[in-house]
Amino acid sequence: MFAERDIASVGIREIASAAGVSHGLVQRYCGTREQMIAEIVRQEIERLSVSPPPLPKRASPDEFADLRELLKAGTHRFEEYARIIARAELAGLEPGSMLEPGRPTPAMQLTESIRRLQSRSRGKHPPLDPALVSAYVNASLFAFGAMSPWLMAAVGLDPEDFENRLDEIADISVRLIALATGFETGAIGPGRPRRRGVAERPRAAGQAAKRTRPR
Repeated sequence: MFAERDIASVGIREIASAAGVSHGLVQRYCGTREQMIAEIVRQEIERLSVSPPPLPKRASPDEFADLRELLKAGTHRFEEYARIIARAELAGLEPGSMLEPGRPTPAMQLTESIRRLQSRSRGKHPPLDPALVSAYVNASLFAFGAMSPWLMAAVGLDPEDFENRLDEIADISVRLIALATGFETGAIGPGRPRRRGVAERPRAAGQAAKRTRPR
């Protein structure tokens, strides 16, 4: 509900009805809407902390090819989460303050991966801050996940062509990371079939992609 509508318009009684429990039970165990949003953020971070994504450990074509597939899957994986965060920001709930100190976020994990690759790089690389590179990559994931139809239309592309352009979209992020780590971007080939062991896009992603986007 929070991903599909303005947070203020979602009532506690409505949440209780959808969950099949009493209004009082929701208030007792879930609290306010703000507390529910905070719990969604906490659970998402905890899930990724327990099973962190397979980020590059070395700068190589295969590692970056796997990263491309991971970013493609993430565009759909974070679709509803991105919408909730966007709506929380618009509602003035400051979701950034809901992050738990000391618990690394996926963006922090990517930052550390980029920093390690920079430290191992034998070539020259631009003085790009790993944290800002990670922020740009995650901004792309969130933006395309939350409002890909608008983004595609805003630059003169067909919104219906989004799925067909995912390889290119992910490739731009991969090349930015490669640039930041001093890896020769010309050695990164086009999208290739996923190698065994790389996370696949959840089956539910196809259904989630068909849901109504925020207006």
